[in-house]
Amino acid sequence: MIIRRITDQVRTQNWSAVGTELVIVVVGVFLGLQAQDWSTARVERSSEHTAIERLIIEYQENLEILKADKEKSQEALAATEGLLSMIALRSYPEAMDVDLARTILSCTRNAKFVPALGATNSLIASGDLGLIADPEIQRALIQWPTLAQVLIEWQEIERNHGEELILDETFEYISWPTLLSFVDEGWQVSPLENDLKGLFSSRRFEGLLTNRRYNTRASIDRIEGLEAATQELIDRLELRLSTLKAA
Repeated sequence: MIIRRITDQVRTQNWSAVGTELVIVVVGVFLGLQAQDWSTARVERSSEHTAIERLIIEYQENLEILKADKEKSQEALAATEGLLSMIALRSYPEAMDVDLARTILSCTRNAKFVPALGATNSLIASGDLGLIADPEIQRALIQWPTLAQVLIEWQEIERNHGEELILDETFEYISWPTLLSFVDEGWQVSPLENDLKGLFSSRRFEGLLTNRRYNTRASIDRIEGLEAATQELIDRLELRLSTLKAA
């Protein structure tokens, strides 16, 4: 009896309606998944858009910092070459004056690169670097801090072997309170005399300046290399941003 009853139900079942309902269910699930994927992709594009805008601002700021550092290094190089020219020509003032004071101070001052890396470090540390869909941009963002560190370490070497050594040598011949009194208000002239002849005839001073010139030129080259890498990264970021806006 049971078997006969089941057989009767199967015979009377509207298989066309069942098929239609099954198709509706399958299509509904498919459309739901598509809508979910579309929503997820939209959120990801929005997050990538925001991240790229922050990165562009950050690396434009780094370009400005590098520009200021390069100008400071160029001033130091010009001052160093000026002092070497005085030595070569045996032409220097008999007593300290404002021009010589500024030249010596400019020679001994180093640029110190302090990059802006808030947005970059945040993306890397949070694991959200994958938000940036372009793998070339991802690689550049990972490599850039390393390139910046190379410059920072070089500037530290330059400071230790250039600025400080030159300062030590000038201390042997020049009264720094007197020198600073020409350029900084509040400094009083020292009663100690300056021995400019001794300074400009010092072979050690000349050697340190020659080394300083080489190191400062190398520093400028490194800054310009990082400037080029930074501009290339900005160009990639702007291209990706324009692609996102067009999508």
